[in-house]
Amino acid sequence: MQMSILVVKLARKLRPEEKVNLAVSMTDVCTRICAEGIRDRNVSITEKHIVDKIRERAIRKKSHNLEV
Repeated sequence: MQMSILVVKLARKLRPEEKVNLAVSMTDVCTRICAEGIRDRNVSITEKHIVDKIRERAIRKKSHNLEV
């Protein structure tokens, strides 16, 4: 069975609050990975600038999706 089909079947069995918790956790992991990537390329960057860059990426991605 394909992984995506398995994930969908498992997600259907979750209660709504479990789905929200899972989404929040996944967003947190993605944000941390993004922050680490920025930090690796900009060793002396401040936390505020990291947050700003993550917001810029999210806004850029969101606006790109709206164009499609």
